[in-house]
Amino acid sequence: MNIIQKLFAAFAMTLALGSISSTAIAYEQGRKVFAPADAIDAVLAKIKEAEDAIDSGHEGKDIVPIVKQAMVYCKEINASDKVSANVSRGRNHLKKARKELKAEDQQVAKQHLKKAAEKFKQIKGML
Repeated sequence: MNIIQKLFAAFAMTLALGSISSTAIAYEQGRKVFAPADAIDAVLAKIKEAEDAIDSGHEGKDIVPIVKQAMVYCKEINASDKVSANVSRGRNHLKKARKELKAEDQQVAKQHLKKAAEKFKQIKGML
């Protein structure tokens, strides 16, 4: 009888764990999930949008949310450790650009955005 109880307990636990989808729990509600290449394309699009805003003469405080959205898309780039290290370097340029935009130094911010774009294009080649 003891063996039957152990088998039943193991079967019950298997059913309980199998009925819950781990992928359904892993993502936040309403959050978009991108493939690494798609996330890189989204980051590059936001960088281009920020550069265009600088060229058209917008104030730095108006461009900061665009750069911030690019940084959010960086979180979606999940591949290897080597790719993650390079994403971190590109993200650092985005942080520097955001800092310069807050200080209203748009030319330096544009240089950092160009460096970030180059870094993310290199990362796309790594995938």
